[in-house]
Amino acid sequence: MSRNQPISVLLATEGTYPFSRGGVSTWCDRLTRGLPEIDFSLLAVVTNPFEQLKYELAPNVQSVTKIPQWGLLQPAESTHHHPASKVLSQRWNTNSEIIGTQFEPLFERFLALILAGDGDNTELGSLLLEMQVYFQLHDYTATMNSMRAWELFRQAVTATYSFRPAATENPSFSELKQAYRLLYHLLIVLHFPVPKADISHSSAASFCGIPCILAKLVDGTPYLLTEHGVYLREQYLNLRNYIKSFFVRWFLYRLVRSVVELNYHFADQISPVCAYNARWEEHLGASPERIKVMYNGVDPQKFHRCEGEPNTRPLVATMGLIYPLKGQLDLISATSLLKQKYSNVEVRFYGNASDKGYFDACKKSVSDLELEHHVTFAGSTTEPWKVYSTADVMAFSSISEAFPYVVVEAMLCGAAIVATDVGGVREALDDCGLLVPAKSPHQMADAIAFLLDNPAERKRLGRLAQARALEYFTEERFLDAYRTTYISLAPRCLPQLVASVR
Repeated sequence: MSRNQPISVLLATEGTYPFSRGGVSTWCDRLTRGLPEIDFSLLAVVTNPFEQLKYELAPNVQSVTKIPQWGLLQPAESTHHHPASKVLSQRWNTNSEIIGTQFEPLFERFLALILAGDGDNTELGSLLLEMQVYFQLHDYTATMNSMRAWELFRQAVTATYSFRPAATENPSFSELKQAYRLLYHLLIVLHFPVPKADISHSSAASFCGIPCILAKLVDGTPYLLTEHGVYLREQYLNLRNYIKSFFVRWFLYRLVRSVVELNYHFADQISPVCAYNARWEEHLGASPERIKVMYNGVDPQKFHRCEGEPNTRPLVATMGLIYPLKGQLDLISATSLLKQKYSNVEVRFYGNASDKGYFDACKKSVSDLELEHHVTFAGSTTEPWKVYSTADVMAFSSISEAFPYVVVEAMLCGAAIVATDVGGVREALDDCGLLVPAKSPHQMADAIAFLLDNPAERKRLGRLAQARALEYFTEERFLDAYRTTYISLAPRCLPQLVASVR
């Protein structure tokens, strides 16, 4: 890298920026815009190839590589980086003999490491690299849909699963097929070549981090891993809601845990957005000396208190996408309790529904509890600072969190806050707000009621929260931390590792 050239960073995302909104996407947008001296290339793992940009990209974002996991008959449909001649060549070069001699040994060892649960991460990384090299020369769909690959998978997982307690039923053909189908889609990242950059930076310890691992193995590219939520913990919480089969969840837990630990193993620096996450990372094998917490930051020029007319009725507000981990159902239950004391209380939910089924459950709960005159689903807002400033109480009822932007934004606006004590929320609020256990509507209602009854305490906590956010959680501090990290990682190389792989 020439001294006159800007540092180039490959920023990898999964289900977030720049095709979806939310806290991680906000972080990506502020990072790329706030560091105009850095050249960014985006590698976005998305649900389907038809995702549209939700953000106007900063001028220093040089390119976007979209990796769709679903919605394709085969990955080549979305492979603009391969000419048609190469796609055809991949198909012609893929047959039963090639699969048996070149792919099958790799896939067999890959499955053994995943299913063992305590495999060698260095070997697993090398295997993924060999599989990725194979998929640059051979057809992904023809290989993964071959009878040889399917039989190898079926035999490996059923053999391992058979060691479970006798009461556990053997998986059905349908369950085996579902697990293999998910594996097919999750490994699609191996079909795509990895863009070159001075630094690879993944926004999650997940499948979007695999290209960063491959870049390190091939070119010695330094790998920075930022972890917002603890990916493994969130999958434990999510999979139970979306995957009914115990067997399929069992397989996915093993697969996801292997990928998470692989990211921790290869990352040069692991930067959770709160110290709470670091405990999970160390438990899963991350070296403490490579962990450096870097908090999210918010622009105080944009988020500050806006005085307005006093509310005509007690107003509680919350902000965030509507989906299970945000716990809106618990806040609705708390509203039912508040209604008994405050006959005209209003609770406004700001944020779009990212889970239709959960949103429907929220609306049904409102109807069942007869809260139509007390609960408002206000949708998204372009002026969140006004919401934070005008609400008597801001309430956040998440079941799982990292270091949420909405809490810091509300703090900068001097809001009186009640929040669940999850993730890094305690690190943000400290003693500048009220914390309650997650999934505890009664305690949430009691804390909100206390603040509604005590205007002086609301003002005191709001002032403390604003002062704390200005001292520790500004966008300037956040950007300085990443700028310094990029500069420290840029000159690093791993010649011994590159030599061993080549």
